[in-house]
Amino acid sequence: MNRLVALAAMLGLTVVGCAHSVPVAQRLQEEEARCALVQTLMREPVPVQHVAELSAEGKTLPVQVAVFVRTPEESLLERFFESDASLCGDTRFRVVRELLGEGLVLYLQETPDGYTYDARRAGPEDLSMGGAPQGMVRRRAEGGWMGATL
Repeated sequence: MNRLVALAAMLGLTVVGCAHSVPVAQRLQEEEARCALVQTLMREPVPVQHVAELSAEGKTLPVQVAVFVRTPEESLLERFFESDASLCGDTRFRVVRELLGEGLVLYLQETPDGYTYDARRAGPEDLSMGGAPQGMVRRRAEGGWMGATL
């Protein structure tokens, strides 16, 4: 009898574990897609300029980058990445959830075919709901992202 209970418990845990693996895989795929978007943004003129300025002022590379989505109609500012996105970056920048000193903040606002963005140098206390778009990225038909004019 005890063996049957133990077997049932193990099977129950196995089923629960399998049920959670699909959302985790999907979430990882979404995070990779978000990182591809950030990689595209970090090749745009305004973010490139800010990273160059921070580097010229002696800030250690890679520069910290925090990414937020603005929803002004709801007065909402939310993080773009659900988990620690520190794997998103390269030699010039590293995406972080929390700025530890001055870095770059990318503010995104969703549009029907992509995002408008503005990029600002900021510290942890300098987040903002306001700001004019400085550029735009659009979804490519074949996948991925490309810079676009406003």
